[in-house]
Amino acid sequence: MNKKDCLIVDDEPDIRELIEITLSRMSISSDSASNIEEAHQYLKNSCYKLCLTDMRLPDGDGIELIEYIGEKSPELPVAMITAHGNMDSAIRALKAGAFDFVSKPVDINVLRNLVAVSYTHLRAHETKEEISYAVFCLKK
Repeated sequence: MNKKDCLIVDDEPDIRELIEITLSRMSISSDSASNIEEAHQYLKNSCYKLCLTDMRLPDGDGIELIEYIGEKSPELPVAMITAHGNMDSAIRALKAGAFDFVSKPVDINVLRNLVAVSYTHLRAHETKEEISYAVFCLKK
């Protein structure tokens, strides 16, 4: 199974590229999906330490993806990133299992802090066997 650090799910190529570049400068490898269907394929074939998903995607809602990950791999931290940020959306994302909610345009410093928090969460779930490379895979 392929191991990457982060799965980015956003239908806007420029946003995906900005996040990819930011993460690569932090020595974090990533895969990018433009919709939920692509995200499901990546999640079936790879393991991740973090998922960043947009709220509105061409084939559904990012909340659906958060719920899917919550069912299959509840240890995988997921954060919602959206241009349609409001209190109701934030509450929905957090209730679905997201650990954070960030509005677009994404502030690079906010993104870096979000990643640092997610890695803190990850370390809290590591076992001795996972310390060398902790990733969370979907449970089949």
